[in-house]
Amino acid sequence: QEVFAGRRSLSRRKKGGRRWEARVGNVTQRLLPSGSSALDVSVVITGDYRPPPYIDLNVIAEDSINRQGEKVISSLQERGSRAGRSFFERVEGIEATAKEALTERPTRAPTGKPSPGPTGLPTAEPSLLPSALPSDQPSAQPSRALEQTIVTGSSQDLQLGGTTTSSYGYLFNLRTKPTSPVVQITSLEFYTESTQSVNYEVWTREGSFKDFKGSYEGWTLIAEGSVEGRGLGRYTQIPDDTFTPVSIRGGGGEDGTRAFYITLDSKELIYKLGNGPDSDVDVHASSAELEVYEGEGVLTYPFPAVAEISYYRYPRQYLGTIHYDRLPCKPYSVFGHVMDLPCPDMPTSSPTPPQPTRNPVTPPPSTSPVTEPPMTPAPIIAGVTLSPIPPTMVPTLTPTISSVPSASPTTQSPTSSPIVPMRAYIVSIFRNAPERDMTSREIEKFLEIT
Repeated sequence: QEVFAGRRSLSRRKKGGRRWEARVGNVTQRLLPSGSSALDVSVVITGDYRPPPYIDLNVIAEDSINRQGEKVISSLQERGSRAGRSFFERVEGIEATAKEALTERPTRAPTGKPSPGPTGLPTAEPSLLPSALPSDQPSAQPSRALEQTIVTGSSQDLQLGGTTTSSYGYLFNLRTKPTSPVVQITSLEFYTESTQSVNYEVWTREGSFKDFKGSYEGWTLIAEGSVEGRGLGRYTQIPDDTFTPVSIRGGGGEDGTRAFYITLDSKELIYKLGNGPDSDVDVHASSAELEVYEGEGVLTYPFPAVAEISYYRYPRQYLGTIHYDRLPCKPYSVFGHVMDLPCPDMPTSSPTPPQPTRNPVTPPPSTSPVTEPPMTPAPIIAGVTLSPIPPTMVPTLTPTISSVPSASPTTQSPTSSPIVPMRAYIVSIFRNAPERDMTSREIEKFLEIT
């Protein structure tokens, strides 16, 4: 036994020149939540080892103690009893863990005071990945919902005697803003004072309606059916199960424009008189992503030919609600700013190679060579390629260079692998230990067992 700076140690030598040494470092007493006490014993194990195989001494020491915990305690109690030591009689169990895997103990009190306000400014856009922990303080305003609406008109517009008029149908354009990503229109509401069942149709096309009035060519029917009107002062929603969502590209301009034609088969669709010089000039409603432009009223059903100019009135303003999803590609942390649908493909967790074929895809090898053997001998370049040396009848006075490798290595076998120093830092935890430190004799017994 030796003493290292006041710490008890024990050295042993094993077969094959292997040696290990164990030292007890810090011994800390603490109280468990159950009311019993625990003793944390830091053990440093060092040794010399000659690989292979290459091993981790931390893992070996930790696993050995944990697998034989009951046996370790039983041996400690038996030897302690023989030595007249009662320290280990109360101990109910022992666990070991590598020092590097230990978590820090909580402090008795907070280590710092909270800051009086936020420690930084919010970013302009959401981070690509969610933070590991919630923010310290809530944001000044709640984040916007993904499902958004644009409600056009006012309460005065929905009363009798306002600047409204009724007809069969209505044409208008929706545009995304230059900084907006792609959005998806999920439903529409329109205004009718009828409380009876009305028949509706909704058509759409990419781009503006201006040059495509009077013909259904290029238009797509996305909603059709009957719905009971909600009457004066309330918008009537087209049922979701009859409406096919459509997207509008981000970035605005002509690429970010989509035209809509909503019509009834009766003269009961109500819209408002516009203010601009022409249709598709003024914006009369908007949100952070979308702009609603003034459109045109359609005075008959079905779609009248464009030559019948008297059946179109402009500018007119849509009265209703537009429902849309401002982030159709979710989550934002994966897809980011998407300008068009469909959403990009998400990478798979592993490669998806094609399935192997049942038969080889290459032809079998031929039974004989398909090329002719060379007719000329290989060239010999002076100073680069050595010509073959014919064998001699007697040994030469000086060694010759062989043209083929020897049958066995010409160098000696390598020496034994070097001895590698190893060290493990282990913390052993005694459960229900007496509320005192171990004596030097008890530490000695502990090192002998472990």
